[in-house]
Amino acid sequence: MSYPQIYNRETKRMEYLHRVVAAQQLGRPLEPGEVVHHLNGDKRDARPENLLVLQADEHIWVEWLLRRWRQGQPFLLQDVIPENLKPCFPA
Repeated sequence: MSYPQIYNRETKRMEYLHRVVAAQQLGRPLEPGEVVHHLNGDKRDARPENLLVLQADEHIWVEWLLRRWRQGQPFLLQDVIPENLKPCFPA
């Protein structure tokens, strides 16, 4: 399953829908190094409330912790998770 794409008539290129929606929510284009994280893990769900823009290094850390959790391992470092990343994790 791949990310949905839409055609941008201005640039004449295909763009990932979740990146377009996130940029619209921010009111600016995404900057280099910004990654769009899907909070519910469904990469086809591009609803604004399901998207969170993170820096690439933040996203790597979040995905690593979530992968461990899905494998049945406890969350590490729960007390040091920054506020902006807390929506990424189950309560």
